[in-house]
Amino acid sequence: MYSAKNHFKSFQPTLTEQGLAKFGLTLQQVRPTPPLGALVHSYLQVNAVVATCYPVIPDGTQALFISAKGILIGGAQTKINELKLPAGEYFGIRFHPGALRHFFALDLAEITDHHVAADFFPCRDMAQLHEAIYQTRSFAQRAQLCQGWLLKHYKPRPNDVFSLALQRILQSNGGASIAELAQQGQCSTRQIQRWFRQYTGLAPKVFADIIRLQAACRQLYMADQTRHDLGYFDQSHLIHDFKKRLLLPPQSFFKRFMSDCYNPF
Repeated sequence: MYSAKNHFKSFQPTLTEQGLAKFGLTLQQVRPTPPLGALVHSYLQVNAVVATCYPVIPDGTQALFISAKGILIGGAQTKINELKLPAGEYFGIRFHPGALRHFFALDLAEITDHHVAADFFPCRDMAQLHEAIYQTRSFAQRAQLCQGWLLKHYKPRPNDVFSLALQRILQSNGGASIAELAQQGQCSTRQIQRWFRQYTGLAPKVFADIIRLQAACRQLYMADQTRHDLGYFDQSHLIHDFKKRLLLPPQSFFKRFMSDCYNPF
């Protein structure tokens, strides 16, 4: 089975040290234990002391958002999503791209850019998971509960053409073309399109664009001096993608999460 974790490095500026401080949040996060490490990015718990904004940028993933009110599943995003968090405690499970097909038979194209209720999942024990999580206050115990719950639904699937295409996009930071993926998989571009929409919720071109933007965001946030190799033709192309997906040019976007002295350009 292909392990997305070897190539996928999700970047969420809100969950960086400076981002958490900016929005008045605290974070606990732990990686899953085998065999789920290849599929689940992390179990995490966010605490908001006061009501705040929680920006989430596109990264090609899905997540379970668990609060005292219930469970929501967040589909893949094509643009930044500004969640409004009342003061309180929030638990979550973040999945690697394409990973949910190893647990549930879902068509993720149905929930792209949406948060939907737990009944989207074809299982009857989601309410039990929510109840169990809120019967314990320990983050470590909550993570263990989720690990056990996911293992009950775990049905590993072997590598296939979709897995290899996904791997290629992640390895190339979004640089692989759809025609190249189809040629390597000895299939049609239409098949590639169908698999990506079903298993990631995104067309392969959109998914690749988001992975490229993720890599650029990560490097710019780290003030990486190798900005000349961000996968874009030129700076105007980079700025266009920032405005399209994150609704702000890079400099204005990063000011939301970093100190005023930061300037990536």
